[in-house]
Amino acid sequence: MPKIAERARAARREQIIAAGLACFARSGYHATTMADVAAQAGVSKGTPYLYFASKEALFLALHEEWDCGAGQRVDAAIAALPDADRGSPRRVLHAIAAAIAAHVTAEPQTCRVLMETRALAAHEPAIAAAVRAADTRTYRQLEELIAAGVRAGEWPEGTDPALAARLFTAGLYGLMAQWHLAPGSFPWDAAAAALASGPAPYPDGTADGGGRAAASADEGEAPQVPVA
Repeated sequence: MPKIAERARAARREQIIAAGLACFARSGYHATTMADVAAQAGVSKGTPYLYFASKEALFLALHEEWDCGAGQRVDAAIAALPDADRGSPRRVLHAIAAAIAAHVTAEPQTCRVLMETRALAAHEPAIAAAVRAADTRTYRQLEELIAAGVRAGEWPEGTDPALAARLFTAGLYGLMAQWHLAPGSFPWDAAAAALASGPAPYPDGTADGGGRAAASADEGEAPQVPVA
């Protein structure tokens, strides 16, 4: 009996989460009430509060669900790479970009909530803390990957991994925002691949190290460029 009760409670919780997703994606955070969520789920008004203390707690659960789902998809994409490609940081970054692209197109409602989460972070402390924590994890993992790529010669020597990680994630979020304003207006897989192939920044903020690549070419040396 206890296991049956646990499964029933877990199923009801997922029902509330799905209803919250539908409401937030349709009406936005501020316009949605817990009564709306209850009506969407087909339960009494008090039922959502048995699983989530507040609307904010439900919203944060959806943010966590996006992170978990995206992380699982990324892990699966990397695991599916041939051994030689898994040893290439540049190829791994391409797999990450492709996995996020697939997640956006497969989970459009959750992605829409994610976009609003980042906007709300400017004014809602609990949401801001969740966004910062997720960003910190992402930046750290990407910085390590890009630093390994620099050591392997897949990004130019002198590339700034921290800045490159931020530019990569900013590009992904920018693409997500454009996609939700005009769904289908560009091919996500191609856009993600182009983002992963883009030039990496140097510490001075330029894409060519303040002209170092051109100077090298003038001196008869091959300019350092990212490995596609």
